[in-house]
Amino acid sequence: MKKAVYWLMGDRGGEATVTAGIWLWVLDDENPDDAESPEGGEDMDEIATAEASFKTMQQSVQQLAAATNRQYAAYQQARQLYIRKVRDLGRAESSAVNAKKEGRSADAEAAVAQAVRISQLLPKLEAQVEQAEAFVNESQAKLRQERDRLETYKSDLQTLKNLTEINDALAAIAQTHNEQDMASARAQFEKVKDSVHTRYLEKQVYAELSTNSADALTTDPITQQHKIAQRLQQLNEQLSTEEG
Repeated sequence: MKKAVYWLMGDRGGEATVTAGIWLWVLDDENPDDAESPEGGEDMDEIATAEASFKTMQQSVQQLAAATNRQYAAYQQARQLYIRKVRDLGRAESSAVNAKKEGRSADAEAAVAQAVRISQLLPKLEAQVEQAEAFVNESQAKLRQERDRLETYKSDLQTLKNLTEINDALAAIAQTHNEQDMASARAQFEKVKDSVHTRYLEKQVYAELSTNSADALTTDPITQQHKIAQRLQQLNEQLSTEEG
C-alpha cells in the first residue's frame, strides 16, 4: 500500500497539460487565417475550403485540450482523496495503538473500526485513481498526436497558398506572352526595319553619285543602274560587317 502512495504522490501530467495550453495559444497567434491570402486564380475555392477545414480541425483540437484538462483535474481530485484516506488510515492505526497503551479500550476499538472501514475503501479508490490516470495518459497522447497532425496541416495549407500564388503568376505570364503574337510582331518589325534600311542605302548611293555631276551625265542609264546596284551591295556588306 505504501508503494501505491509513493507512486501516486508524484506530479503527473501537469507539464503536458500546461504545454498543451501554451501550444494552443501560440498556434492561435499564428493562425493561417491571418496570413496573406492569394488575390485570385482558379484555386481560390479550393484554398477557401482548405482553410475552413483547417479551422474546424483547430477547433476540435482546442476542444480536446479543454476536455483533457478537465479530465486531468478530475484525476487529481481522485488522487488527493486517495492520499487523504491513506493518511486517515495511518492516523487511525496510530490512535488505536496509543489508546491501547493508555488503557482506553473504547477509543482503541473505535480507532480500529475506523481503520478497517478505510482499509476496505482504499482498494476501490486506488482502482479508480489508476483508471483515471490511464484515461488521462491516453487523452494526452491523443492530444499530442492531433497537435502534430494539425501542425502538418498548417504547413500544408501555407504550401497550398504559395502554390496558388505561383499558379496565378504563371497564368498571368501565359496571358501576356503569346508566342504566336510575338512571332508575328517580330516578323512585322523586321520587315519594316529592312524596308527603311533599303531606302536609306538607296538615298546614300544617289547622294554619292550626284556629287560627281560630270560622271553622272556621261554615264548611260544602264551603267548608272549597275553602279547603283554595285554600290548598294557594298554598303549592305559594310553595314552587315559593322552590325556583326
